[in-house]
Amino acid sequence: MVIKETHPLLKRSADIESMVSYWEQVDTIVEGYEAIKKASVIYLPKFPDETDNDYNFRLELTKFTNIYRDVLECLATKPFEEEISLIGSENVPLEATEFIEDVDGAGNNLTMFSALTFFNGINDAVNWIFVDYPTIEPHATISVKEAKEKNLKPFWSHVLAVNVLEVRTAMVGSKEMLSYIRIFEPSDTQDHVREFFRDEDGVVTWKLWVKNPDATIPAQEFGLENSGILSINIIPLVPFITGRRNGRTFKFSPVMRDAADLQINLYRNESGLEFIKTMAAYPMLAANGMKPEKDAAGNNKKLAVGPKVVLYGVPDGNGNHGEWKYIEPTANSLEFLQKSIDKTKQDLRELGRQPLTALSSQLTTVTTSIAAGKAKSAVTAWALALKDALENAMYITMLYIKIDTKIEVNVYTGFDNVLDDGSDLEALLKMRENGDISQETILEEFKRRKVLAPESSFERETARLLNDIPVDDQLIS
Repeated sequence: MVIKETHPLLKRSADIESMVSYWEQVDTIVEGYEAIKKASVIYLPKFPDETDNDYNFRLELTKFTNIYRDVLECLATKPFEEEISLIGSENVPLEATEFIEDVDGAGNNLTMFSALTFFNGINDAVNWIFVDYPTIEPHATISVKEAKEKNLKPFWSHVLAVNVLEVRTAMVGSKEMLSYIRIFEPSDTQDHVREFFRDEDGVVTWKLWVKNPDATIPAQEFGLENSGILSINIIPLVPFITGRRNGRTFKFSPVMRDAADLQINLYRNESGLEFIKTMAAYPMLAANGMKPEKDAAGNNKKLAVGPKVVLYGVPDGNGNHGEWKYIEPTANSLEFLQKSIDKTKQDLRELGRQPLTALSSQLTTVTTSIAAGKAKSAVTAWALALKDALENAMYITMLYIKIDTKIEVNVYTGFDNVLDDGSDLEALLKMRENGDISQETILEEFKRRKVLAPESSFERETARLLNDIPVDDQLIS
């Protein structure tokens, strides 16, 4: 969403402002064809001296194969082949186990909420988790029992990177902590801007500004709607970061930037081919050796072409005559552009770390395994970063309800060592055949690779195997 900076509260810091064009680009790509076509000249530039009518006609002939979003969806689902859970359930507070079943107040559990966090974090290089708590009257005290009766409990919400306007941090001892953050909260009714401040004593204050739709001058565009002091000493926003952070700023090198740029290049090439194909379907008619007929105003007369129309090559006084001829592009240019598009699609899938099984016929097994391993190791790194972010958000959540404890979260990373071609399964079976690993290990590895059902166990399989052994009735007393 483009924010119009007519008020100081809406002004972005320099590091965040430098990221805006990228966020707008990837958000447009993810939204799809209608969004990228609406952006018009931003992603499909006009030709020199091209009229608006000609450009709009070319824009209507555009084509958009959204490989970027397909790649993003594939990467974002990797850690969610299993549900996110809390580790050491016997020592986890009951409040935490209840909370993860509905983390946002809308019925989404921890896994569902985290899936969108992960998706946005890969796409934008950073995504924020806001741990909020219902506002109570200033200076009011409320017991834990009263909070439960009134259903007052923490809840999480997503804050998109593009809606974070400014972030500042400070070193508290040896730990970097948020000292200030300002976020834009868009709404269908009234937009808000929220600020958090943390002073040197650890006191966190907040202000909520509301937009005045009737304001006539920028200075009156926002008014203070509410403010207060948090009951915790941490600004309750947690970043989930996949991009490479530039020092202590909040400028990032996005992991998907090259893929996004290549997607725009693919859009332009596909649109160019589509335009050429349309033009080639209606070749241009040329008149050689003839003067055009004029109308009464001296303008060239328009000629009808097509079936049941006869065109004459009128001879001149010397007996020479003109001729009509169609001019159309050769197939070589179309073939060249199509090959270029196919290569761009292939590069985009590889760049986006898409599983490479579709390309196995062109790659050796070793090359495929190495390429796939790089992709999975990157996704695993992001999954571990998600784990850290969720644990920090859970810590803040527990502080709100007066429980000062760290809770460990389990995020699935078992996909990391599973090869797409199944060669890892063959290697495991060979190791078992040689007696290098146990039957129990084989079962565990097959469960991890989703070959066996999650409820499978060594004890159950042993009992079933014993039941399968034929028994001689005469030996039974």
